[in-house]
Amino acid sequence: MDRSFLSGKATIDASREFVCIRLPTYESREEVNFLKTLYVSTTGEIANTMFALLSPDGKTRLSEADRSPAQVFGGVINRRSGQPGATEQNEAAAARMVETMKVLSLAYPGKKDAAGAHRALPYLSDLRMAVNVAACDNQPLLVIYAEKPGELQALEKVLEPLAWTEEIIGRAVYVTVGDAEEYGRLIKDKKPAAGYVLVAPEAYGRHATPLLKLSSAEKPESIRKQLLASLALYNPSPKDSDKHEAAGLEAGIQWQPKTPITDRSRQQRGRARRRP
Repeated sequence: MDRSFLSGKATIDASREFVCIRLPTYESREEVNFLKTLYVSTTGEIANTMFALLSPDGKTRLSEADRSPAQVFGGVINRRSGQPGATEQNEAAAARMVETMKVLSLAYPGKKDAAGAHRALPYLSDLRMAVNVAACDNQPLLVIYAEKPGELQALEKVLEPLAWTEEIIGRAVYVTVGDAEEYGRLIKDKKPAAGYVLVAPEAYGRHATPLLKLSSAEKPESIRKQLLASLALYNPSPKDSDKHEAAGLEAGIQWQPKTPITDRSRQQRGRARRRP
């Protein structure tokens, strides 16, 4: 979704004052119902993508809501990014977005003691979704695994301060797993042991392969050093989204969401790509 808007340094810096939420479209009925309160397409259903800035109550819109930041801030959507002047228009729109975020962060400064507050890991909802998102983002996935809830919480507590450091933040996707059967379905590994497993997702997010395994007995500094070393070695080839999607369709690979897809334009594009 308009990566030029969301991955620019100025945008990332401005986002540090926000809670950034990435909702997996069509993967939760509860989230579908929530998205309908913010934005729907001409059909009255949610679109495949949506963007909005909200107040701390998580309900009040502080910006327009639309399919992307480009459409909210006057930029050019992805499929038209090659037209003359598009780059300059998007740069101006991204600057407007950053300025808006800065103004809103001043209007909602947060609690005085929030700066040093506990920050949880930015989890995905389940392993199936996490492997797929990691594949889409071309990033590794860090799995925190333990069957005992108390042990899982202890592992999280150790990892949380490391995950938010400047040297690690944004470099991996995270998920917790407490079910050996779920782990075995998606990760090509022997029986898991309590600890951390950094995995590389298969190109289409159907499974993943371990890159690094750390036991629950590892010290925080050892975890940090080994994790940094593995992250430095992870360098997958860039993906051309159009070629990637076309190859997936040709191979019969298709993601099955948990709720029906209601974005008709996306369905039509998929059918068009299947034609000879």
